[in-house]
Amino acid sequence: MPSDVRSERILAAIRSLPVFRGLAAEDQHRLTELATLRDLQRGDYVWREGDDAEFLTIIVRGRVKIVRHAEQGDVILELFGEGEPVGAIAVYNYMPYPASAVCLEPVTLLMLPRRDYFELLDRNPGFARGVIRELTKLTVALARKVEEMRGQRVEVRIAQLFLSLAERMGREGKDGVEIPLQLSRQEVADLVGTTVESAIRVLSRWGREGLLITGRGRFLIPSRERLREVAEAPGERPGDGR
Repeated sequence: MPSDVRSERILAAIRSLPVFRGLAAEDQHRLTELATLRDLQRGDYVWREGDDAEFLTIIVRGRVKIVRHAEQGDVILELFGEGEPVGAIAVYNYMPYPASAVCLEPVTLLMLPRRDYFELLDRNPGFARGVIRELTKLTVALARKVEEMRGQRVEVRIAQLFLSLAERMGREGKDGVEIPLQLSRQEVADLVGTTVESAIRVLSRWGREGLLITGRGRFLIPSRERLREVAEAPGERPGDGR
């Protein structure tokens, strides 16, 4: 790709990302000289657990899952989508990545060397506040996820997962809220800390009941209110596993 075309593509990506929109035009152009774009496919690793965190990575297109590999099986810690920095805590703390990052779909990433990232923080208090805000949101979300999963039945956890996904990336339509995301039953199970058999059982029943409809590369929630009732309902329903 010619250098001028590559630079224009990087600049367009920078201008599209909320975390960079407050930067002066000269800083956006300077970033264009420092940053690179990386295109990956579904299933590709962005990095593996233990790799050095050398770049600030922001998702321009697509979605990424953060996975901790364990003897008992993989655990998905979080999902990240367009406009979100991923792995920033490791970059900020000069530590190796504590978990792997894997593409859920075709992904484009903006990569900024860590040294240049810290220089940008020093020179732009507004940008620094934006990064801190994103890291705080992530910390709060992870803490909430751990708390919500304690002692809750799997149906409640799956309902909370899809309500959260609807809030973050849902698209309102005439048939309900569409979540344009491809997740396997195993990935759903990993996200809520249950077995794939339990996830299949719950999602199959919800499909028959019209509570959550699985399509090609998407999920559809016909009624958030109905799903919220499941998420907030106490007790154990027959056929619900853990």
